[in-house]
Amino acid sequence: MMFLPFLVHFLVTNNKIEMDVVPMYVIYTGIAYIISFGALVYCILTKKFFAFRTMFVINLLIALPVGVDGGMVVAIVSFILSHTKQVKSFFNAS
Repeated sequence: MMFLPFLVHFLVTNNKIEMDVVPMYVIYTGIAYIISFGALVYCILTKKFFAFRTMFVINLLIALPVGVDGGMVVAIVSFILSHTKQVKSFFNAS
């Protein structure tokens, strides 16, 4: 998901394809996904459970302005899967 916005921007600008969204917003979305991925990895490595779940909500908010349906689905499914026993036990283990 992190590199797809850059590919879309490249294809849209080079092929003069019309979009409902300003092409630069797609780049901003890609940058935001890269930053949120780094924050998500940090949350996992430091076992910060609340921040881990918050990152999925932030990913949902990142996807909203551009209307990235796939990003919204992945964020919602990830948030739901973060409620499993295995995930909770990982974050509770020291």
